[in-house]
Amino acid sequence: MNMRVALVGAGSFGQQHLRAYSLLDGVEVAWICDRDPEAAVRAAASFGVPRATADLADVLEDPDVDLVDVVTPVASHAPQAIEALAAGKSVLCEKPMALNLDQAREMVAAEAASEGQLHVKYHQRFDPVHERVRDAIADGVYGEALTAHFSLLGDHMQALRSRSHWRGDPAVTGGGCLFESGSHLVDLAHDWFGPARRVTARRHQLAAGNPDKGEDTATLVVEFDSGAVMTLVGFWAAPAWDWRKDVFTSTQVRLTVLTGADNVLLMEDAAGRREQLAAQESWFERSVSASISHVLQCVRGEVAPRVTLADALMSMETLDAAERSATEGRTVELA
Repeated sequence: MNMRVALVGAGSFGQQHLRAYSLLDGVEVAWICDRDPEAAVRAAASFGVPRATADLADVLEDPDVDLVDVVTPVASHAPQAIEALAAGKSVLCEKPMALNLDQAREMVAAEAASEGQLHVKYHQRFDPVHERVRDAIADGVYGEALTAHFSLLGDHMQALRSRSHWRGDPAVTGGGCLFESGSHLVDLAHDWFGPARRVTARRHQLAAGNPDKGEDTATLVVEFDSGAVMTLVGFWAAPAWDWRKDVFTSTQVRLTVLTGADNVLLMEDAAGRREQLAAQESWFERSVSASISHVLQCVRGEVAPRVTLADALMSMETLDAAERSATEGRTVELA
């Protein structure tokens, strides 16, 4: 019997989820829920989904729904996930899991009291190129990972300057560049380097000119228990999207992940020799599909989660420390 899914949030990223479900076996999207009923109907018609609604209660009253996939703005994640868990449903929640650490902890407590499971979708962990870097660090193939530099360049100026667009509104998304996009890279750094012990962050709005929105520029330094140090620079006023991750090791090797339509892993050694170690075409779509497929397996009881709730909370704790550091102008120590 197919697993039955209800998708909550019919926007562009929700439709990315719908495309992923259409390529997977053993699953059926039974509902689309969106606060805009016309958007829900349009998405349902486009993807052949039999039911559309603007009311989450309609979904939760359906005894045959196995998984509620929450792909709404961040402010809705915690209330919608908690409501679904209280109804005994399993939940897949987009990242970041909540507006703040307190909400994230409430979600974890709701899962503990529910018959359902809670999963947070950090899909970048499921990309083969990122997995290759993680395994190389864990195995010490190139020596000890000493430092990493992540850059996150993109163009969200139109949304940040808009008075009506949700992106960058702290009340809706938790913040700007650092919290929204940076949350991906914070989680990936935890996957590669483990728990953090010290966080320093600065945020600026240099280009948007909209005091109602969050930062378009951010810098973050995370020191890990492993001894590795990661710096992240984010800028939402770049002319194009460009994500890059560099890891430097004790043998003077640099591992570089270039992220565009494809993910490419390059290695440069101390002698200046360069080699392409791996590449993944259409990495975004493939990693989204792989992460969703994995959650379906978890809900069926076939595998253990690769992104645990402890992992998700760890990322939220680092983001919370970054928020406090930027607000208070100090380095934050993590217990």
